[in-house]
Amino acid sequence: MYTVIVENQYGEQLELTHNSHYNITDIDGLDPPDGVINTTRNANADGSVFNSAYVDNRTITITMSVNAPAEINRIALYQYFKSKRPVKLRYRNGTRDVYISGYVKSMQIAYFEMKQVVQIVVFCPEPYFKNTESVEQSFSNIESLFEFAFSIPEEGVAFSNIDIDAERSVINYGDVETGAIIELHAIGTVQVPKITNSNTLESMTISANMVDGDSIVINTNRGQKSVMKNNTTNLIGNLTQDSTWFQLIPGDNVFTISANEGVNNLVVTFTVDSLFEGV
Repeated sequence: MYTVIVENQYGEQLELTHNSHYNITDIDGLDPPDGVINTTRNANADGSVFNSAYVDNRTITITMSVNAPAEINRIALYQYFKSKRPVKLRYRNGTRDVYISGYVKSMQIAYFEMKQVVQIVVFCPEPYFKNTESVEQSFSNIESLFEFAFSIPEEGVAFSNIDIDAERSVINYGDVETGAIIELHAIGTVQVPKITNSNTLESMTISANMVDGDSIVINTNRGQKSVMKNNTTNLIGNLTQDSTWFQLIPGDNVFTISANEGVNNLVVTFTVDSLFEGV
């Protein structure tokens, strides 16, 4: 069994499966997208030389019949599938709960068939399905220090303690390389924070200082790259020349946190969207 839900640009949703108004007969484009391989022919030898490769755009085609009252149910689809407008398709089966964003390319209707048939084509520039829930993984653990019965000494009492892990695994649960949103939150003074991928030795160093309460958010997702401090200050210019925009391989990725000073005052959280080639 599977479930398909469409969401328009206004956040309104319509389930197309388990819906007495419609019967989906086919969905094309749920399998892994095609790869495009670029090569150069050898002048004096057989074969060619590989240059580059990329994954092509995805096109999803939904074919379904419209049940009575056909006119009312057909017109209801116009609210969700508007030509050239953005749309999200959510697909859920027994293993995955994912969505993909795209634009409505066409909606063709067989008006005069005994049973009206609608074919909807959605063009997806980003070809991968994305997990409906992001996975947040923190480099710190909060240890409770407060318990009953208690007495408060003159110097006060700590309610909790934050343990900072200098190194931790970050899991990419998808089957495609992906970026991450990395939040650096200061609970004290931090000078020049640095994140290192222990597997590849790639690193990202921000030549900036932080004080208690400061937050730096790094987005390494393709097409969304940014470094913002306190949601107001752009720090991309503060990245050192050897900095790399991390991409997480499927599975285990080990990262190390360091700083010129105050690394124990730095709480780091990775938020990862799992990407999938197909469902």
